[in-house]
Amino acid sequence: MNRLSPTHAIPLLFAAIKIAIHLATVATFGFHRDEFLYLAQGRHPDWGFWSNPPFTGAMAWCSQQLLGGSLWATRLPSVLAIGALMWLVLRMVAELGGSARTQFLCGLVMLISPAWLRTGTMLQPVPFDIFFWALLSYGLLRWINTRDRRWWWFIGLVAGIAFLNKYTMVFWAAAMLIALLVSKERKMLIARPLWMAVALALLIALPNLLWQWHYHFPVVHHMQDLARYQLQNVQPVNFLLDQLLMNGPGFVWWLAGLLFLLFSASMRPYRVFAWFYLALMLIFLILSGKSYYTLGAYPVLFSAGAVCWERLLRRPWQQYLLAGAVVANGLPLVPVGIPLYSGQKAVDYYHWLTYDLGIEGAVRWEDGNLHALPQDFADMLGWDELAGLADRAIDAAGGAPFLLYGDNYGQAGAVGHLSKRLPAGAEAVSFSDAFRLWAPDRIDPAIQTLIYINDGEAPGKDVQNLFAEIQLIGRIENPLAREHGTGVWLCRQPRGDFAAFWAERVRQVKAVLR
Repeated sequence: MNRLSPTHAIPLLFAAIKIAIHLATVATFGFHRDEFLYLAQGRHPDWGFWSNPPFTGAMAWCSQQLLGGSLWATRLPSVLAIGALMWLVLRMVAELGGSARTQFLCGLVMLISPAWLRTGTMLQPVPFDIFFWALLSYGLLRWINTRDRRWWWFIGLVAGIAFLNKYTMVFWAAAMLIALLVSKERKMLIARPLWMAVALALLIALPNLLWQWHYHFPVVHHMQDLARYQLQNVQPVNFLLDQLLMNGPGFVWWLAGLLFLLFSASMRPYRVFAWFYLALMLIFLILSGKSYYTLGAYPVLFSAGAVCWERLLRRPWQQYLLAGAVVANGLPLVPVGIPLYSGQKAVDYYHWLTYDLGIEGAVRWEDGNLHALPQDFADMLGWDELAGLADRAIDAAGGAPFLLYGDNYGQAGAVGHLSKRLPAGAEAVSFSDAFRLWAPDRIDPAIQTLIYINDGEAPGKDVQNLFAEIQLIGRIENPLAREHGTGVWLCRQPRGDFAAFWAERVRQVKAVLR
């Protein structure tokens, strides 16, 4: 029997450890708001959705069909992707000339990096996006080392699938174009293999592009909303600072890799990866991109950094000492990446991190303000409470037919996935994100009851004017939940035609899709 060489066994070992860490902490908090969106997409499979391509919804479909809709089953695809990322990074260490010991030390540093911990905590496009970008780096690296043009077919295949996962693939292509132009590989821009790869990627992406065309490119409207409500709070100084903080003390690894690729003569064949990173940073600084948009560029930098330290620190004890120092300093930041603590213990930890250590990025939300918990973790709280309130409203409706509506996709998705009273086959509806795509154009005229979920003090004027009886069933009381204060309202006795009101509202919302 052939035994695996250390350079092949070590990546597998660390991938297994990585997967085990995430599975052990998968249930500290509940479902994330965004997970309800992707679970709903899995129940409505299509070639595209309002804000994202179909890949994550397809993963949700697979997990629900094969394993059910539990928290563990929902997050398993992301956990496996982040485990595969670990394998790829350590394999790239070997491709760059690193030893088995260097792979081992790089794996230790990767394990405690907050960025690589956080991205595996939930179902979302990000872990798949980072994995695909790393896979593209691996394909390019293999082409550089072998000059086998078949690797361009591999790159085209991965690029096409990556586009079906997240539209940030467009920025990867733009940055890589710039990187190739300024590197010695610029001749590839007129070579047939690259353009065959482009053609293959476009062919794979074509179903989604046709879907976008059919619905009049809803991604454009989504990007406009993103720029208006989220990206306007992104400050260049915070973006640059986050690049250093996202990986904690691991910045010693990737920054060394970047400088190594830029200035070492031995790394000249791989310099395109450094130009790619710098081009990507410039693009996102100009476009006010979110900090985590750059994460896919770091895996190859980690691999290069590991090799850099192997070359600079010739004695093994020096390498172990450096890696040990990085790991020791990174351990206190592990709860930033994975939810080790809950409740008051989590609050105390983040208060210490923010106000004693001065590390504010972990609890800075999209609104630009500091909060008690990271936004991702706060978005994992309150949903069971909300579903319970919705169930109370359904019981209070006394068996009358009803429409259950949530102002945002988290509210509608949580009730749709967690409710114990929602009739079989029924769904909560919303006009938020992809939920607007399958909101019914018309409702049964027999429906005279609305169960309304919103985060305001009272329903909007349109609802108040339509219904004569509006009763507050309850509000989410968990003070740590991002949805704290969200209320569930039972609205009855419409003064006008509820079905006509609904049809007109849906027509207005879906006008951009027609």
